[in-house]
Amino acid sequence: MNKRKKAHIVSFFCIIAAAVLCVLLFQSPLFNPGRIYYNDNLLVRENDNYHAINSVGGSEGRFSLERVSGSRTIKTINVAEGESLSYTWDVLVERGKFKIVLVDTQGAKIIETICDGSGKGSVDDYILPAGEYRVKFVGDNAAVEGQFTIAKTN
Repeated sequence: MNKRKKAHIVSFFCIIAAAVLCVLLFQSPLFNPGRIYYNDNLLVRENDNYHAINSVGGSEGRFSLERVSGSRTIKTINVAEGESLSYTWDVLVERGKFKIVLVDTQGAKIIETICDGSGKGSVDDYILPAGEYRVKFVGDNAAVEGQFTIAKTN
């Protein structure tokens, strides 16, 4: 009877351990930075929350990001009355989703989605009200490379 009781106890602990492992392996993380891509309320927040396996550049100019998820501010711009912005982009998204957005920090809203996915283009005279703006790279498990520049013009 003792051997049978020990076998039941060992079996019980094995079942509990297997259940705990299943929960740990298949439970989604408490915070997934990739969900920021789909949630504008999270995106317009000042703090950055992102994860990338490999990041080269990541600000103005040439950049390469591997498995990036979340949002990252690449530039904060203070626009005075009478100033405007000009920007260019050339982006190749190899995997996942990626976009570049312009966020109004005072109004806490996205003013412009500069690029959503692969694309190329430029804007020469984007007129904005005076204030502070942030340019953010946003991804959901994206592998992306490209070039991005932005500048104030009078």
